[in-house]
Amino acid sequence: MKMLIVESAAKARTIQKYLRDEWAVLATGGHIQDLPSGKEHGKAGRKATFAEGRDGLPNPPWVWTERGEQAVRKITARADKDGINEFYLATDPDREGEFIAWRLEEILGEHGDTHRVTFQEVTADAIKAALGEPRGVDMQLVQSASVRKYLDRFVGFRTSKIARAYLAGGGKASMGRVQTPTLGFIIERELEREAHVPIPYFEVRATAAEIAFQVRFHEPKDDAAWLDDAGKAHPGRTSDGELAAAAVAALTASGALHVDSVKEGTSSRKPKPAFSTDALLQAAGNRWGWSPGKTMRTATQLYEAGHISYIRTDSTRMSEAFVKTAREHVVATWDKAHLGPGAAAAKPTGKVQDAHEAIRPTKVDVVAPADLDPAAEQLYALVRARALASQMSPATFARISLVCSVDGFDRTLTGGVGWRTHAGWQAAFSELDKPPAEAPPEGALSVGQSLALADPSEEHPNPKLVEDATKPPGRYRAHTVVKAMKEHGIGRPSTYASTVETLKDRRYVTIEEGALAPTARGRALWLEVAPLYDDDAAGALFSVEFTADMEAKLDQVETGTTPARDVWARFRDSIRALHAAARGHLNSGLATPKRVKQLTGLLSMAPADFPKPADPDKLTQQDALALITELRNLGVQTPPTPQQLDYIKSMAEKLVLDDAALGALVEIPSLSDMTTSGQASDLITILKVKMDEERPPSPKQLGLIRSLVKKLELTEASACALVEVDSFEGLTGGRSGSASRLIDALRTDEKARKTAAKGEPAS
Repeated sequence: MKMLIVESAAKARTIQKYLRDEWAVLATGGHIQDLPSGKEHGKAGRKATFAEGRDGLPNPPWVWTERGEQAVRKITARADKDGINEFYLATDPDREGEFIAWRLEEILGEHGDTHRVTFQEVTADAIKAALGEPRGVDMQLVQSASVRKYLDRFVGFRTSKIARAYLAGGGKASMGRVQTPTLGFIIERELEREAHVPIPYFEVRATAAEIAFQVRFHEPKDDAAWLDDAGKAHPGRTSDGELAAAAVAALTASGALHVDSVKEGTSSRKPKPAFSTDALLQAAGNRWGWSPGKTMRTATQLYEAGHISYIRTDSTRMSEAFVKTAREHVVATWDKAHLGPGAAAAKPTGKVQDAHEAIRPTKVDVVAPADLDPAAEQLYALVRARALASQMSPATFARISLVCSVDGFDRTLTGGVGWRTHAGWQAAFSELDKPPAEAPPEGALSVGQSLALADPSEEHPNPKLVEDATKPPGRYRAHTVVKAMKEHGIGRPSTYASTVETLKDRRYVTIEEGALAPTARGRALWLEVAPLYDDDAAGALFSVEFTADMEAKLDQVETGTTPARDVWARFRDSIRALHAAARGHLNSGLATPKRVKQLTGLLSMAPADFPKPADPDKLTQQDALALITELRNLGVQTPPTPQQLDYIKSMAEKLVLDDAALGALVEIPSLSDMTTSGQASDLITILKVKMDEERPPSPKQLGLIRSLVKKLELTEASACALVEVDSFEGLTGGRSGSASRLIDALRTDEKARKTAAKGEPAS
């Protein structure tokens, strides 16, 4: 009898069924030995690094993990009982798996012969093929994994001490070469959101012949063209409310559109390659809102049961054998017309993670494996559809684009209708996605034709005036921050999910409506502690460039192009220099860059007789904070931002308010006397309310009000009395207007009646 050793107990049970009684299949439960850490390992557990051996690499004492010693005892006990002296090490086919195999080889060498085997899928054929091709442990992979551990330890232990000293209530405060730059993505996005100044706009939409149209107000090169935050022109938007109102009036009066041009066109969409780890995390997050942790747990379940291939991979390629089978399945299930050239997969990089296949089903003809929970069924269907689709033909579409005019208005409307002419790869997603229209609209569409507007309703006004403003960029979600990590070259398939979990565990981010919102603690870490590790000569330790460079050099160790000792020595010296500078900065008490910037802004607004430091950069942290506190106690604030002033002026033009009138709203002589960002913020709030007070309610608001009034069996007068107006004509629009307040009051009344009808106490 021989023994096969894997990491997962679930995988061991699956494999045992294939190998029957000829083999003993046992699991380690993950790592069996690692670097010493914590009080139980004494002085070694507190070290950031260890003395170097003859090979130039740290020579640490490898210690048992929490479950490692017990797992190895079970392995050796079973070997002694059954007389086993041959061990096949089938830990995961990645760096960490190779490291575990190395530690097992070191420990089990005295009990018998060891062989390293790997497989991409937990199937009988793959396992038997792997057992027929044993090899030795790949020490380049082991060294790459080891250097990663040494560097993570060096960075984490040293920088986390600074973080705990800096952050109030430091507790579990930590920093890391991947987690901290990832936190930076989240913080920097939040700063973008806070700096965002809304740009108001109007749109006018109409529906005719079941086709959605939009008024084209301006051409991109027009002086009046509406530009978004990035300076991009949007022809369907305008800043001119009167122009938008004129469009609505003309459409309402005419009731029809005249077709000026009809253009037919076609398009196609190519399939994407099979899933890499990051692509799978993003797809599950986008479709179902799954966290990376949930996706990886579910994928692990499928892999260990033998349903899909290995799940930690950067590759998008599939084996020739699987591709052949998949293409045959496509022809048999659909036809040859659905067969394509195969989605372009990324070229090999030489990395071990890239040496794997993409994530794919192990048996293409299995539509839904038995005994799966609903989440696993969903994910399996997605993996299978994507793998099949990668070998299928493009989906093709036809489209008719129209340009129309309306009597009494000198701008055009554009719209179009499209339908799918060939499903191609989308046929593989038929059970997951709602199919698009697959037939052209009834009736011909021709120049000179008149298209009557569809009848409006309270729920769907036609034409429809949209009044809105640009929104700040959305916060990262767990799966979208994985995309950012991938794009910037930090992290690896095995760390994506755990990195996000660490940020939550350390209380650097919280989840708000499914998005990652930074906490004050997270802000302080990124904006005040991380900059301590920025140096013009040595670089920035927590920049994506530094981390991505480290990842690239670890890949070179893996492929044997750069010696491990050289990579270790280079980054050891850089990190040591950056940490020494950070400690010196902190120990000297010099103010952080963040504090200097904050102080400089306040000093620019300080009274003339306020004693200003000669060089704020030379101040200690304590002195800088004392000056900031003193200035704030004097009522000093930072000046208005250019964005705030521009926004105020744009609203003032619409409200026809001069500088003096604007100043009076915040009790200053005029706008030119405004000195603080706080005053600007207060004025913007007041102007938004005035804008709401002067605009009429939108058709949607009036429609909802009438619907609620009818449902509650109220009269117009009794309903309007709730917000102290006489009739619907006296209501004002916007979010702060009386129409919005009336909707809230009516909904509260509706909820109270429902509660009373159920006999429940009102909340």
